[in-house]
Amino acid sequence: MEIYVQQFIIFILLFIRIASMIIAAPVFGHQNVPLQIKAALSVFLAFVMYALVQHTFSLGSITLIGLVLLGLKEIVAGLAIGFMMTVIFAGIRYAGDLIGIDMGFSMAMMYDQENNASFPVLGELLYLFLLMIFLLLNGHHFMLEALRGSYAAIPIGTWVVTESVVNQVVAITGQIFIIAVKIAAPILVSLFLTNISLGILNKVMPQMNIFGIIFSLKITVGMIVLSATIPVIVFVFKKMLTVFETSIIELIRMM
Repeated sequence: MEIYVQQFIIFILLFIRIASMIIAAPVFGHQNVPLQIKAALSVFLAFVMYALVQHTFSLGSITLIGLVLLGLKEIVAGLAIGFMMTVIFAGIRYAGDLIGIDMGFSMAMMYDQENNASFPVLGELLYLFLLMIFLLLNGHHFMLEALRGSYAAIPIGTWVVTESVVNQVVAITGQIFIIAVKIAAPILVSLFLTNISLGILNKVMPQMNIFGIIFSLKITVGMIVLSATIPVIVFVFKKMLTVFETSIIELIRMM
C-alpha cells in the first residue's frame, strides 16, 4: 500500500509542475483553450513523464506540511519555465506598441481575450502573426522538450532558488526590450527619418500645413515599411527563438 501511495504522490507532483507550466506558457495557456483541455493535457503528460522520468523521490518520513512545500516548489518551477517562454512574446507585443504609438495608432485598441485587456492593434496583430510562425516552427514541441529536460535538471522536490537562477531570470526578462528594439527598428528608423524630412520641409516651406499631412504620411510610410520587412521580422524571430531555447536550457540547468 505504501508503494501505491508514493506512486500516487509522485504523479500528483508531476501533474502540478506540468499544469503550472501549461497555465503560464504561450499557446497552451491561452484562455480560449478550455480548462478541461488543459487539465486533460496535464494528466496525459504526467502519465508520459511518469514513464520517462527516473524517480529518485522517496516519501520517507515526510509530513503533510512537507508535501505542501513540495507542491509549492513544483508550482514555482512550472511557472518559471512557462514564464520564460512568454518573455519573447512580451517583447513582440512591446515592439508592436512602439510601432503603433509612433505611427499614431496609440488610441486604436483591440481586446485580447488571453490577458483580459486591450492592446494596440498593431501590437496584437504582430503578436498573433508571430505566434502562428511559432507554431509552424514547432515551438510547442520545444516547450514539451524543455519540460522533459526540467525533470533531469530539477528532480522532484530538489528545486532551490539560488542567486544564479535569479540573475538568469532577470537577464532573460531584460531581453524584452532588446527583442522589441530588434523587431521595431526598421519601422522606427523610417518614421524617424520621415519626421526629420517633414521638419526640414516645414523650414523650407513655412506656408505648408505640415500637420495636415504628417499623420497620413507616417501611417503610409509605416505600413509600407512594415509590409516590406515582414520576411526580416520572421528571420529575426527565428534567430531569437533559437537563442531563447538555449537560455531556457541554461536556466533549467542552473535550477
